Amino acid sequence: MSNEPYHHGHLREALIEAALAQIQSEGASALNLSKLARQCGVSQPAVYRHFAGKQALSFSLVHWGFERLVQRLQATTQPEQEETLTSIRGLAKAYLEFSLEYTELARMMFSLKERVTDPDLHAISKQAAGPLYQIVQIAQARQTLKGDDVEQAVRLIWASIHGLAVLLMDEQMPYVTQTPGAIEVHLDAIAQLLHDGLFISPDSPQA
Repeated sequence: MSNEPYHHGHLREALIEAALAQIQSEGASALNLSKLARQCGVSQPAVYRHFAGKQALSFSLVHWGFERLVQRLQATTQPEQEETLTSIRGLAKAYLEFSLEYTELARMMFSLKERVTDPDLHAISKQAAGPLYQIVQIAQARQTLKGDDVEQAVRLIWASIHGLAVLLMDEQMPYVTQTPGAIEVHLDAIAQLLHDGLFISPDSPQA
């Protein structure tokens, strides 16, 4: 068996894929470059040509995660063509699905302190907030945002959705995770509460 089964141009992707599987099954603290080298059938120097160390690999995983999250959030909402409530629910659904599919990666993404200080990570994490800002800003333009405070509305919506995601990832709501359809029911309820508290319905006399 060759020690270098991957074409040089694809080894980085193979290592990231193997690292994602490793942290998902063993947790982020178990991330190990030597083990990844063995799993991918390459030498340790080959791994270090792509990642200088564990931190560099962790940063790459977090960046990969935010890229995928941004893609999902952008793909699931069309705030210019749909009602605000629909957009909020779609965004919340995409966020929860990502968090539950990539539980350990999501934990890493939002616990990594360097997400704020590293320029690349900061930039990609800010992009993840873009679809939510767009939803709120379009509502503001429609004059259906109560209070007209975009930043506050974004923080409240994100805190609610992220809070539910953390509770589900930590299995603090076993009834919800173990009951078919329960997650969707909670998504609908949270989206409705957020909408009623922060926005004016299009058919409201106030709108």
